[in-house]
Amino acid sequence: MKQIKALGIPKIKALGLGSTAGLGSKKEDDTEVIVIELLDKLDDGSKNDGNNKELETTIKKGLLFGKKYRFKIKSFTNGIPKNKSDIKWLIKYHSPIKSQNKWVEKKLSATGDNISILFDDKDMCGRFVYVRAYIFDDKQEAEIKLWKHNRFRWFDKETFDEELKDRTDDKKPYFINQSGTSLCGMACIFYLFAKEQPDDYANFSKELFRTGEAKFNNYTVKPSIELLEKKVDTLGYPLDTDGMPLIDYVTLAGTKNTYTPKYKGGSEKIAAINWPPMMEFLSKNFLGYKTVTIGFGVSSNRKDFYKEVTAKEIIEDINKQIIDGFNLMLLIDSDLIDDEFDFKSVDFHWVVLLTPISIKDYLNSFGEIVYNANFTVFSWGTDIKNPKKRLLKNPISLEHFYKNFYGYIKVK
Repeated sequence: MKQIKALGIPKIKALGLGSTAGLGSKKEDDTEVIVIELLDKLDDGSKNDGNNKELETTIKKGLLFGKKYRFKIKSFTNGIPKNKSDIKWLIKYHSPIKSQNKWVEKKLSATGDNISILFDDKDMCGRFVYVRAYIFDDKQEAEIKLWKHNRFRWFDKETFDEELKDRTDDKKPYFINQSGTSLCGMACIFYLFAKEQPDDYANFSKELFRTGEAKFNNYTVKPSIELLEKKVDTLGYPLDTDGMPLIDYVTLAGTKNTYTPKYKGGSEKIAAINWPPMMEFLSKNFLGYKTVTIGFGVSSNRKDFYKEVTAKEIIEDINKQIIDGFNLMLLIDSDLIDDEFDFKSVDFHWVVLLTPISIKDYLNSFGEIVYNANFTVFSWGTDIKNPKKRLLKNPISLEHFYKNFYGYIKVK
């Protein structure tokens, strides 16, 4: 059993008279609450100081969502009251939600000199919580100030905020990075989200990080405990993600896990695959696009949907969609944006097409006219504004394009 002083947490506010919030006018021999004692140990989480690279040195003690903690009155001004049921309790915190953005007080029904409180209000997460006990004055008697962890309690909040700023205020949505996971489809979804609706993306991301649940349009993202309890490696990145930014883990992995619970937030391959029905569903219900259409069938069996269509005709169709104002997410084999051909495996990959596809002809060494395609895509957090870092390193042949393109989803 630890007292609050031992935990470095302020014990009380100054005592004061004049309030009649408790039993009424205070008499000379009446007593008030002076000190509240926390009977249970607080739990570890990030210190949220911007230095999450050495986990053992950045630990902060705090309350956990969904856990009970016991409190007891340690001392009074004038001895224990005759009737312990005269002792009342309340919780106070500041809600950052736009609809509230105010101090919230919740009076508890339980009374007495000891109490067990279940901290199951997600709005208190990532906030300081003030537990008060009083007999006469609910403003001036005993109070304990406690930190309640964010739901992603091991992730550093300052690092998260800096990553969010990159993607919104600094207008760099292309920083979104799936890293060592197979969340390319989620990366495309959130690239479009951050690019086209940065304020909503920011509010959604912050609420998901803080409370473990966030809704946008008709879809609620609520990742499982495996994701919420994800720890970080020695460099401060989520474990088993090969350097994935914190904000991208929260949003990409959190959304994928909500849609596909079998995905547990690591480097799983099969469970993490972003199949076309999911991409179509999230484009409509999460991003809120009114028009969502699959082009060329989005299939791994090219014979099923290409038939007699040529590469040029496919490219012409794609360019028409861009001219008509659609965003296009292409389903490709990763060989399409790689320097080397690989016909031994199928590596499904989603990218966002950023430019029309240009076709240029030239004479090869045999004097024959050949055609190459060139374009730019968003993928894997690459800096697309730097030509040297564009994923399509060189123009590719139409044959290369044809053999590695599976279809697209257009949204507007």
